[in-house]
Amino acid sequence: MNSLKRLRATSGKSLRELSKDSGVDQATISMVENDKRKAHLFTLSKLAVALGVPVDDLLDLVDTGAAERGQKGGVASIAKKEDPAAA
Repeated sequence: MNSLKRLRATSGKSLRELSKDSGVDQATISMVENDKRKAHLFTLSKLAVALGVPVDDLLDLVDTGAAERGQKGGVASIAKKEDPAAA
């Protein structure tokens, strides 16, 4: 499940409520939740504030690079988190 959709459901907010609280159009939120559109960072920031979560909770990202291995000076690569519900 998309992290935005999951966090919205957990918060108990409807699409309309999240739209009102964040100032982001309902259609945009729906498209992001259904992976039909990528959200700009500013949009994610507004949604995160409305949901009371850090922006990175909406990104579905996990560090799989140098930082995770404790290496210095390496460039960390980013990969999507695996959804435990999909397994």
